[in-house]
Amino acid sequence: MIDDSLTVRNARLNARQRWTIFVASTGGALEVFDFAVYGFFAQSIGREFFPARMGLPPETLSFAVLAVGYTSRLVGSIFLGGLGDKYGRRIVFASSAMIAAVSTLVIGILPSYESIGIAAPTLLVLLRLTQGLCLGGELPGAVIYAVETAHDKPGVLCGVVFLAVNIALILATSINLGVQMIFTSEQVSTFGWRIGFLIGGLLGLLSFAVRRTLVETDEYARTVGTRHREPLAVLFGNHAASVLAGVAAASLVGASSGLFVVHMPAYLQMLHYDPQQIASAQTLYVAAISGCILVTAYVGDLLSRRYVFRLGAVMSALFAPFFYIAVTRHQTNLPLLFVMAGVVASFANGTYACAIAEMFPVDVRFSGLATAMNIGLAAPMAMAPLAASILASRMRWTPAPALVMLLCATFAFAASFRMKRPLPAAAPFKMGNE
Repeated sequence: MIDDSLTVRNARLNARQRWTIFVASTGGALEVFDFAVYGFFAQSIGREFFPARMGLPPETLSFAVLAVGYTSRLVGSIFLGGLGDKYGRRIVFASSAMIAAVSTLVIGILPSYESIGIAAPTLLVLLRLTQGLCLGGELPGAVIYAVETAHDKPGVLCGVVFLAVNIALILATSINLGVQMIFTSEQVSTFGWRIGFLIGGLLGLLSFAVRRTLVETDEYARTVGTRHREPLAVLFGNHAASVLAGVAAASLVGASSGLFVVHMPAYLQMLHYDPQQIASAQTLYVAAISGCILVTAYVGDLLSRRYVFRLGAVMSALFAPFFYIAVTRHQTNLPLLFVMAGVVASFANGTYACAIAEMFPVDVRFSGLATAMNIGLAAPMAMAPLAASILASRMRWTPAPALVMLLCATFAFAASFRMKRPLPAAAPFKMGNE
């Protein structure tokens, strides 16, 4: 009888876990969708909001706005992470979606520079700042729900979160491909780029509505007597080394996304690749990551996440120069190169977030993960396209962007030595229940 009741209880928990992870996954998906759509249409956005007479190329100014938005994510991650540890995961995770969704919708209908003058780029910057502040807690919040929902195989559930992230990226690349195929270049620059933002805003509002059904995680609820009034002070006072290691680990994933998703369309067009071919290859890149990410996450649960992640850092450092040399010579099949890049990227993508979350105790986990992930992801995502563009133009050596990946892979490799297999999650609470 006891065994039967336990079986029913576990079945109910499993059903709730599945729903929780499904809802939580929308957080990371919303964040990545917004980032990818902006990157795909950065050139069109630049032409719409930044006239040539401003002194810098419109594309460069557009990437600068992307960098500004991701800088605000750093502030948002620290602020929202502290609130999540102090007041609860649910309230922070649900409320951030609403503001981010509205900001995305407004960007989609924002008039151009020709219509309202300097107000257009000013509003664009303000909206990107608002998005960044809210999106700072999206992906970390989803990972927190995964780690604190399943104690036996958290890596697999984190893999599910990132599978949703990559599905959102596939959706973004599909929208890009569809827009490029349906509209002319002039139409894309005029109104076609807005379609992605309108879709993203509507999906964000739907995500907010669904998130209202979430409940607080069991693990966080048990810590009611040990929560800190000032979790950020505890985080930076007692766990600064873990924050730095988490930043270094996340930088590899940020660099991969910044280079292969955001910077690559403009870079390959400079090398005279067809835009439709680029969009198709990027779709295969995301599909390859999606197909492999659950495998690498599962292997991380079975063996050790730090070994899988470390292997991914080494492979990324070796593959990046090969990729850039191959595309500059036009001698290798572009879709095949992107599939290979996706397989390599899946080793870090499938393990890094769960490994970072496990570095922190539950009372500072949200703030620790949000701070480490957003600094580690935002800085390379924002700066890698800009740095790659400058390196390629100043050095006059087209494979130069690979240097960005080499640097971040080196940091990530060093960080992997701080990753540990944590004690079972139930152990710390055994004492508290006695």
